[in-house]
Amino acid sequence: MMKKYSILGISLSDYPVKEAVSQIDGYLHGGALRTAAGLTAHMLELAAGDDVGRELLEKTDLTVCMEADILEAAGISGESRVKEVEENLFWTEFLKYLARHQSRIYLLADTSVQAEDILEMLVLSQDDLNIMECRGYEEFDYQPERLINAINEMAPAVVLSRMKWPTDLQLMHESQRLLNAKLWMVLPDRDITGKPKTGVLNEIRRKIFRKKVNEYNEEKAVQ
Repeated sequence: MMKKYSILGISLSDYPVKEAVSQIDGYLHGGALRTAAGLTAHMLELAAGDDVGRELLEKTDLTVCMEADILEAAGISGESRVKEVEENLFWTEFLKYLARHQSRIYLLADTSVQAEDILEMLVLSQDDLNIMECRGYEEFDYQPERLINAINEMAPAVVLSRMKWPTDLQLMHESQRLLNAKLWMVLPDRDITGKPKTGVLNEIRRKIFRKKVNEYNEEKAVQ
């Protein structure tokens, strides 16, 4: 069941994997371009300090939690849902769906080298994806009109992007009425092919995120 939540002043919704994939199936059989984004704690921290980024995230049609820390901060404690996130199940099922339906995919990053890195990451996870094009925004001199025209020429069903915050969120929303694609998914700022990384640095990042959430909640409680 979908649950609404708020973290660091950002209002979002969380869907279990089956419902999230069902939403995507509806998007790909619908009309206008729909928007989606994978979420990490780092992305939420960036959005919390950026009014534009916050607004863009909040109006995104589907946001997908990538880290159990987000669920914890949101008060979503169902064992099955936490396990889905810890095992990266959404991305496994999402890529399988795209491969099974041979959905036409356009990959986009800031640079062509970064786009190739995304391609390699995706192919390692699902080697039968129907990837039509793999480009860097720099190749279009960072001009939205040129990018949109290039995407429309390839006629993809899905755009997958990973760019410097919040570039692809902005492009995604600004081009909703201009692109012929069905879905634009902003990939999270981490590898989506495996479980979240562990280690000292990642544990420090987790503690910083929890501290920020607790401080925000305490400030709101006394207002």
